[in-house]
Amino acid sequence: MQKLILAAAAFLFITSTGVAAFAQSNDNKEEKKPEMTTIDAWRNALPANEQPAYVPPAKSDDRLDNDSDSEETPAEIEKRILDLEGALMEAVKQRDSKTLKILLSDDFVLAGVNISGAQTDKMRYINWTQSKLSLKSYTMERPSVHPYATAAVVTYNYKRQATVGDAPSDGDFTVTDVWVKRGNRWQAVSHHISPMIKP
Repeated sequence: MQKLILAAAAFLFITSTGVAAFAQSNDNKEEKKPEMTTIDAWRNALPANEQPAYVPPAKSDDRLDNDSDSEETPAEIEKRILDLEGALMEAVKQRDSKTLKILLSDDFVLAGVNISGAQTDKMRYINWTQSKLSLKSYTMERPSVHPYATAAVVTYNYKRQATVGDAPSDGDFTVTDVWVKRGNRWQAVSHHISPMIKP
């Protein structure tokens, strides 16, 4: 009987030691879990289709790059883009290659104008405006700007009196330009022009 009691006591001791060790290991695992912030809880509460996209934290140098220019409102972007469009068209009219090199990005894409050559679209367009296009007068009508944080799409009706080479090139056109903000500078990355379709 005494042996039976000793065996039962030993069994209880071993079992309780194992349970305590298991509980302690679980406590350690729980301690390793990162604490949930209010933002994490908010994200977890959203349905899967409404989860925000991951945005990596901004590097300090990224923030400093735009330190001198705060984020623009849509109205400010719209005004800035319309001013730049006017400057771009004046540079084309005046054959001002210096201004065009500033306003057009190096990866500028041209569509709707057939210009041959092996250079980039930016340099081909600038050279074409210098040597082939003679813009006598123009109007920009019904401009519409769609602003985004660092980009803007502008469309307008464009009427001109011009010659390309020795041939008259008057007409009514539709223009779509895309501008992108890089650092503190807005530059045109795309220019599309096509004859306006009249009803």
